[in-house]
Amino acid sequence: MNCVAVIYKPAGLSSSDVVIKCRNALSKALGRKIKCGHTGTLDPAAEGVLVLGFGKLTKLFDYVQKERKRYSAYFTFGKETDTFDREGVVVKENDFYPDIKEIKKALKTFEGETEQIPPAYSAVNVNGVRAYKLARKGEEVALPAKKITIYSIGIFSEYCDEYGRTAEIGLDIECSSGTYIRSICRDLAKKVGAIAYMSSLKRTACAGFTEKDAVPLDKFLRDPLNNVTEEKDALLKLFEFAGVDGETAKRLKCGQTVNFDRGNVKNKKFVATCDGEILGICAADGGYIKLETHLWNSL
Repeated sequence: MNCVAVIYKPAGLSSSDVVIKCRNALSKALGRKIKCGHTGTLDPAAEGVLVLGFGKLTKLFDYVQKERKRYSAYFTFGKETDTFDREGVVVKENDFYPDIKEIKKALKTFEGETEQIPPAYSAVNVNGVRAYKLARKGEEVALPAKKITIYSIGIFSEYCDEYGRTAEIGLDIECSSGTYIRSICRDLAKKVGAIAYMSSLKRTACAGFTEKDAVPLDKFLRDPLNNVTEEKDALLKLFEFAGVDGETAKRLKCGQTVNFDRGNVKNKKFVATCDGEILGICAADGGYIKLETHLWNSL
């Protein structure tokens, strides 16, 4: 069975915890073991959309990783933690709150392609060791900056204290994969001369799926078979489809590169089908295509 489950992950569970629970539930319902993997980690403290692939759709990981993601985040000013979120230990504290006009001005500088330094408490590999493991030992972690893209970032909520000062803001952020929202919090606070930490985080969209598509974890665990997205519907969220004839299908299955006119298919990655059968994900180069990820003859 090849399918996708769009789970609304609750805060407090790791992405791996959710994978194990959902894999066990669907395996039990099917009466056999099935492979399962998530298509993009969501921090334990965060909640929201977590896309799981089952069967051969675990192969979607590399494709989904490149897709845009959207978050709803709250940044609280006046405190800073070592992890830059509410899970960490407070390391700085003051009573300075930035002006909302300065915050809005600073936010404009974040849009577009930029470089971002991941937080020390992250899963980035440092000589084969996770950065957060080194940070927990008290070791200084210097991580290199990496390119990210922030497509849009804007304030949807502002909380002022009794003196009318901006104590907390809610942000809607659409960004590329690999973006650390905690780092945005750190960098925004620095730009306005303040300190802050990320007090909550929710992923609202991932790989074309939104909160409306997501099923609460407990609901999925109770009835997994009726809470999955079938293979075709899942692939349609990510790719265009193009039909091929029987001879072309045969050659693609044999791993051959085939001359093929894609017609109205614009993207270089698309799903090839033949007589209703999904063959897999094709990569196009010039006038030629090759099956990059095969999904045919699935069990």
